[in-house]
Amino acid sequence: MSKKLPSKKEQFTQAPKSKLPWILAVSSVVIAAVILFVAFGPNGQDEGEYFGDAVAASRSYIGEFISMTAVEPVIEDGQIKISLDDVDKNNIVFFEVENDQQELVPLMAYITPSGRVFAGSSMCEPCRGRTFSLAGDTLVCDTCRTTYDIENHKFISGSSACGSYPPVNMNPLVQDETIMIDLEEVLSWRVRT
Repeated sequence: MSKKLPSKKEQFTQAPKSKLPWILAVSSVVIAAVILFVAFGPNGQDEGEYFGDAVAASRSYIGEFISMTAVEPVIEDGQIKISLDDVDKNNIVFFEVENDQQELVPLMAYITPSGRVFAGSSMCEPCRGRTFSLAGDTLVCDTCRTTYDIENHKFISGSSACGSYPPVNMNPLVQDETIMIDLEEVLSWRVRT
């Protein structure tokens, strides 16, 4: 027995199918994507986790301007090591290590007001400033005066060119009162501009 095909008139008089389920599904996907973007930002990392967990007492730099103190790192076992106590006491320290092209890479470590440690590059690009200071809730380039948020390095004011290239976090590990940066991070470091 063969199935009778609907006539042309019947094809056009049948009720159209609802598009509502399709519209709801697409809307749900778009809303979920927006929520994830807002929650985690474009770098896929929660802002509060950028410099890791707190390893020192919280503090305030409001009303203060703190310049870097030079320290000597120890390089051993593929790690660049500095004392957490030196950073904790001085708030912000400066040191240099050669990369694989025999260029000195300016580095710094500091304690954020929330007690977390930043350790990484100490170069403001493209002005080539090599030192920074802590002032209130900001990290300030000593050369061009560009300022960044002390907790996450978001550009605040100054040179928009330099603001596009904040100091690079080198993901330090803090263990046994020592801040350690993987030597490979520094060996492969290059000026970005």
